[in-house]
Amino acid sequence: MASEARWPRPEEAPALEDLTKCVHCGLCLNACPTYVISGLEAESPRGRIYFARAIEEGVIGLTATVQGHWDRCLQCRACEAVCPSGVPYGRIMEHARTQLDAAAPAGRAGRRWRKLLLRQVVARPRVLAVALAPIRAFARTPLRQLARLARTSIWAGAAGRGIEQLPRGQGRPFRAGQALARPERATTEAVLFTGCVMGELFGEVHRATGRVLARSGVATRAPAEQGCCGALHAHDGDVDFARKLARKCIEAFDDDEARPIIVNSAGCGAAMKEYGDLLASDPAYAQRAREFGARVKDLTEYLVSLGELPAGVFAARSSYQHPCHLAHAQRIREQPRALLRSLTGLELVETSGDDMCCGAAGIYSIVQPEISAELRTRKAEEFRRCAPEVVVTANPGCQMQYEAAVLEAGIKARVMHIAEVLDEAYRGADKK
Repeated sequence: MASEARWPRPEEAPALEDLTKCVHCGLCLNACPTYVISGLEAESPRGRIYFARAIEEGVIGLTATVQGHWDRCLQCRACEAVCPSGVPYGRIMEHARTQLDAAAPAGRAGRRWRKLLLRQVVARPRVLAVALAPIRAFARTPLRQLARLARTSIWAGAAGRGIEQLPRGQGRPFRAGQALARPERATTEAVLFTGCVMGELFGEVHRATGRVLARSGVATRAPAEQGCCGALHAHDGDVDFARKLARKCIEAFDDDEARPIIVNSAGCGAAMKEYGDLLASDPAYAQRAREFGARVKDLTEYLVSLGELPAGVFAARSSYQHPCHLAHAQRIREQPRALLRSLTGLELVETSGDDMCCGAAGIYSIVQPEISAELRTRKAEEFRRCAPEVVVTANPGCQMQYEAAVLEAGIKARVMHIAEVLDEAYRGADKK
């Protein structure tokens, strides 16, 4: 009965069973980016769970102060990876933010605009394509460099941060339904999840993914009916719309005879693997969601599972940076490194904090720019110290954040998705 009295949406309140798993041991503290930056208990997973438990028990209300601490969480889930009690912190925070979506004590106008943007732009492929077309065009013109050199007051604000993060050399978008490279001799089949922003801004990553899979004998198609996975919506507390998108995603891949669903965006992959949790209370989709989640495979996870790796040549000092939702949520850490180590000539340069969040975290760099910038600067300092020629990651948001970090570091390094590295390496082997 406590939930019914304390929460704006009691049916979506964080489960008491989840909250009570936290034994306050504190092992999560040094893994948490916001705690590392602030040193404040309230900015740690343990502190945020304490607030949720206190609301559940009626000790405190859902105040603007509580909202601030919850809003500053990156949901990187590094705490989950070190928690000995198995606290499902990501699930707790999604349900906590659902309460804010229902009745935020502060900043309601901003939350409404975010919901409008995520629902009416990000989740609508045609609208998103129109919205991102001028941004993609700008990224390929000399105006981008001129804007950076100008150092105007605009550059110092949100517009400047966006310009710094724009991906380089991504070319045309890749959209659901378009053809991928075909293997000379197919030994198995898979389907590719194209996503929303990923397909529009990182088309070359999808094309590289198709070629890499073809090199391993995998015939891959990208179903035309697919769309946004709903990860950004769930993280922002719009769980109802996230469920709607999850159902559409399940339907889009329903006729693919249980083929593996390959995902090259860590955040999307983590969300899709957890559709079983998201739709657990939906009798029509609960079982389908669990089965769907079992089919979802990160690109690196899938490639390593195929066995013998193709020969590749990539002569460059390279630094691999773990995407949070790959390393902490999906617990995929060794597979990307195994793929990189298999390449002749690649020198893997280790940096301190390679598994600490870069500060991208979906739309976090927009809504919490100060903390995001602090985390990006930490990465930039490591890049300056280690001087990699290539920074490698496996998530589009991270890739954009590292573009800015490389500029901040003042080094001439390429920022690449691991699919692009493998594709270039395999083509390099052909020239030998």
